[in-house]
Parts: sequence; structure tokens; C-alpha cells
Amino acid sequence: MVFAKNALFVALAFVSGIYADHTFTFKNNCGSNIQPVIANVNCGYSPRCSTPGSGGVPNPAISYNGPQPHSLAHGASQTLTINRQWNGRIFAQNGKCGAKGESCTMTEFNLDTGNNFTPQAYDISNIQGFTQSISIAVNGCDTVTCTNVNCGCTSAYPPGDLSGCGNDSPVRGCSAGDHSWTVTFCP
Repeated sequence: MVFAKNALFVALAFVSGIYADHTFTFKNNCGSNIQPVIANVNCGYSPRCSTPGSGGVPNPAISYNGPQPHSLAHGASQTLTINRQWNGRIFAQNGKCGAKGESCTMTEFNLDTGNNFTPQAYDISNIQGFTQSISIAVNGCDTVTCTNVNCGCTSAYPPGDLSGCGNDSPVRGCSAGDHSWTVTFCP
């Protein structure tokens, strides 16, 4: 009977791990308040859309429907949970940004790819405009930081460069599984 209970516990722990989520911490090192935004872009650049035949079914990208981060004062931080299989952008709304970060510096995440064979992808994009310095740190994977408009393709997509730096060199990959991510504004 003890074996059966232990086997059930292990099975439940395994199943619950499959559906675990990512932890995102937003930090504000800027001199003034910022308003972080989590924007869904599921089918904007992911091959795993929810449309049948798109390559994503039965595991399509899943939209984030949780609360948005609150306004962060200088030195403040906030942690939220974002679901597995999320694709989207995180940026600081400064009044010029569109609803999905258009015209602003943004971080981009493609977390629906994290399985045993394909890494989860993340990057910083200034293609539509540089508005502030930003960094992405993730446990066990590369930290990427862009502190100025000329930070270069090893750190971020530069303003106006629709070529993707020629080889998508700003994109980083992180192993499968759930991670703790930190997005720092003005690192």
C-alpha cells in the first residue's frame, strides 16, 4: 500500500510539473516610475498558432490572461506568473508605445517551443524604436542587455533593421522547462 501511495505521489508531481508556469520579475532601475506591459502576440511570429493545421495544434501558444504589472516606482519590483506556452512581449509603456509595444524597446519571448529538443527563445528588439535600456536574465541561461541605441546585434535588434541582423543573432535560447525570468528596466 505504501508503494501505491508513493507511486501516486510521484505521478501527480510529474503531471503538475508538466503544467507549471514561468515566474517573471519586473524590476525598475529607472529614475522615474514605469508601467510594464505584458502583450500577447501568439500568432504574430510563432508557428504554433491555435488555428487547426498551423503546426501548433494540439499544443498551440496560450495567451496570458492574468493581471498586468502595476506601475513600478524607482527601485521597485513585482513578480507575476506567466503560463507555459506563452508568446509575447514585455515593454514599458511610455505613452508612445502601441498596445503590443510598437515604436518602443521591447523584450520578446517565444516560450511555446520549450520541449526536450527545441529551446525557448527570447530577445530584445529596438526595430521600431529605442526608448530605454533593458535586460533579460533567466536562471541557467544567457543574460542579454541593451543599454543604448547602438548596443549592437549581439545584444538586440537595432532600430529599423528588418533583416534580423542577417542571422537573428540577438535571439537567445533557453532549455526546456519552467524558468524564473527577470526583466530589468534601466539595468
